[in-house]
Amino acid sequence: MGLNGKTIVVTRAAAQAAELLQELQARGARVLECPTIEIIPPENWGPVDQAIRQLDGYQWLLFTSTNAVDQFLRRARSAGVECRIPIAVVGAATEARVASWGLRAAMVPQDFRAEGLLDIFPKHLTGARILFPRAEEGREILPEELRRRGAVIDVVAVYRTIKLGFEPLKTILSDEHVDCIVFTSPSSIHTELAAELKAVSIAVIGPVTREAALAAGLQPAIEPGRSTVQDLAAAIEAFYD
Repeated sequence: MGLNGKTIVVTRAAAQAAELLQELQARGARVLECPTIEIIPPENWGPVDQAIRQLDGYQWLLFTSTNAVDQFLRRARSAGVECRIPIAVVGAATEARVASWGLRAAMVPQDFRAEGLLDIFPKHLTGARILFPRAEEGREILPEELRRRGAVIDVVAVYRTIKLGFEPLKTILSDEHVDCIVFTSPSSIHTELAAELKAVSIAVIGPVTREAALAAGLQPAIEPGRSTVQDLAAAIEAFYD
């Protein structure tokens, strides 16, 4: 039976939503796209470009999102710079995106979040230089802990996440019978949603997004064991079986 007859709203940024839409549609769901965020370039590429020029001087390159992989490596290759330093990633999706650029992640934790990466990183990093391209705003646990271990870590913004208006989603919720709404990042969650989603099942891709949902007054009912699009779609299907 799969997800036949179920209407699912995907809030992922439009440029990233295709894979999740395909996974849900393949299971029979009727999927409505309603991005609540948009990914845009940083206001200033200067710090990124400077880091790219000095890339061989770093011991590690960190990625915690597929957006960061694409934005940074596209910028580096447009400057004629290839990555020859070890890469650490958080999660299978980020590892796969690194591989799509012809590179290999040297470090991938089983726990797909920053805490998992810290568990397998060396405890003593005195003098190590680490480059961390990420969103303009992000969790500070990773750079703060790596600095505490003695590393010099340069955080550079390779993209910005902006929230889109709430009205399109509100219209869908009032005009359609929605069974499930899916969140794949903390930034996609609007605090205004709590009052609108009392009769809708909430699916989140992982623990960080779950924590953001709880903070916004939502109660996630679906969360996969691994934070990947495929596992998320499978978890949603299992929830309705």
